[in-house]
Amino acid sequence: MKSYKSSLCAVAAAIAAFSNTASAAQFAIEGRSMGMGNVSVATADIATAAFGNPAMLANQREDDDFSLLIGLGGMINDDGKMLDDIDDFQDADAANNLAGMRTAITNMTGKVIAPELTTAFAFGFAGDTYSFAVSARGDLISAGTLTNIDITDPGLVDSTKNILSFEGVLATEVGVSIARNFDVMGSELSIGIKPKIVQYEAIFFDEPVLFIDDSLSDLTDDDSTVELDDVVTVDLGVAYDLTDSVRLGFVAKNLITDDFQVGASTFEVNTEYRAGIAYHTDLLTVGFDLDLKENDPLLSNPVFSGLKTQYASVGAEFNVFDYVQLRVGASENIAG
Repeated sequence: MKSYKSSLCAVAAAIAAFSNTASAAQFAIEGRSMGMGNVSVATADIATAAFGNPAMLANQREDDDFSLLIGLGGMINDDGKMLDDIDDFQDADAANNLAGMRTAITNMTGKVIAPELTTAFAFGFAGDTYSFAVSARGDLISAGTLTNIDITDPGLVDSTKNILSFEGVLATEVGVSIARNFDVMGSELSIGIKPKIVQYEAIFFDEPVLFIDDSLSDLTDDDSTVELDDVVTVDLGVAYDLTDSVRLGFVAKNLITDDFQVGASTFEVNTEYRAGIAYHTDLLTVGFDLDLKENDPLLSNPVFSGLKTQYASVGAEFNVFDYVQLRVGASENIAG
């Protein structure tokens, strides 16, 4: 069923144009930051500061005072090329190739595929002293692996064998960011805070690999989700101008933590820390961000523990008279 692979890859390609994945450790959710390798802590503009670093709301150029962001995007973590194995299995089934089906099942064993989707909205205003933003986002974070493996007759229609089992979390967040500038020894210090309410739903979805199709909509069906408690938490950010061109940034997300028990599964919401530094002029912005600790996936199954993240990101933006911007960047998960 080739449409499965091509459709999901199309979703993954959309990340570059519209958004970022919304995994627990990735902060950027729009094209500018993603084009710069996912840096944002010391480089975020008004629209993205609510997600990257709320302090950056108050650390903008004088002519930048308003912004609106509407984002939609996603990605798939498929380092083991499990999508290819699924295609191979379904093609072998269509050709009644039992040996090919057994090989595909064997290749899939132990691999993990992790699709993620994000929608986001932010409205920001930067004043001389205080700055504000209202933001909302929805994140679908999920991972799947092959369970109940049986290669005796893998083409047999049996809903208990060769199952692609997904676990995930659907997080819906609404927040209000407030930032203020201070003069510290002649340099600008910006402090931002973002109180937010996050609603979580756990996702459990099983489908025989023989019938898995090109739609992720079943992941969020009512039959697949379990509503968890709401969490009231807060993000805190700081930005400090060392010089007119060098800025330091720091953000701590989810300072109030929580965990949820669903049967034998425990979902944990932990605090994440990221620091950044930027060099900026009217023509050039260069940034470097680093997660200060490894971040566990927001998933309870130990099979997915390998999805830990700790990103080091670097990026640059070349600005031509405020009309054309060229962005380059790279991001590396140093936890894996």
